Amino acid sequence: MPTNISSDPVLAQEAIAELTGINAASFTNQTVDIGTSNITAMQTGRDVNNQMMANVSNFVQAVLAQANKFPELAVRMEANDKQDAQNFGG
Repeated sequence: MPTNISSDPVLAQEAIAELTGINAASFTNQTVDIGTSNITAMQTGRDVNNQMMANVSNFVQAVLAQANKFPELAVRMEANDKQDAQNFGG
């Protein structure tokens, strides 16, 4: 069930909790080894797979970097909300 990011740092942290447990660095060094096969299609498949694993790793790391910004953003929003409430006598 989707959680909306709001000015509540706890909700923001909960929204990204599933992502923060992913260790994308472990994908970077994973490769396919086909041994000494000299079949061109096998070699091409290996190369494509290895490049795809590196790309997926980079993508996951980028998503995690953005997701980790949400709790900080929520803290800033919360501070702004409190300031606004004080300014308007709330």
